[in-house]
Amino acid sequence: MAKAVLLAACLRSQQIPARLGFADVKNHLNTERLKALMQTDLFVWHGFTEIYLDGKWVKATPAFNLSLCEAFNVKPLEFDGTRDSIFHPFDNLGNRHMEYVTDHGSFDDLPWDRALAAMKQAYPKYFETYERKAGDFNAEAARENKG
Repeated sequence: MAKAVLLAACLRSQQIPARLGFADVKNHLNTERLKALMQTDLFVWHGFTEIYLDGKWVKATPAFNLSLCEAFNVKPLEFDGTRDSIFHPFDNLGNRHMEYVTDHGSFDDLPWDRALAAMKQAYPKYFETYERKAGDFNAEAARENKG
């Protein structure tokens, strides 16, 4: 969500129209620690950015950087400005990766109250027990997805 907001802000600063899109996605690649806290593989209100280029809106997902893609063994998304660039349904080995479940639509601004309410409902254990701990999601992913 934060990366989608940042990408939209950067685009807008360059006079390129941009808006935020949100969807619930089933993420088949996750770390054990996060899965235990969330108690699901459904990521509610996953954010992406929609960019207005050459007369049409094109989706771009800025969520995973190269090191995270490598840790989860998925191809980095490529964006050519003409087609949507959203998560691949399969990883490099052919396993299920990401599945879009519910489209929440497009927004000019971050609908934080709606998104937070949905997250609190979807992940009660996370919000009840979460303590801010230093951790490295990339390292967890790489450790768990070797092979």
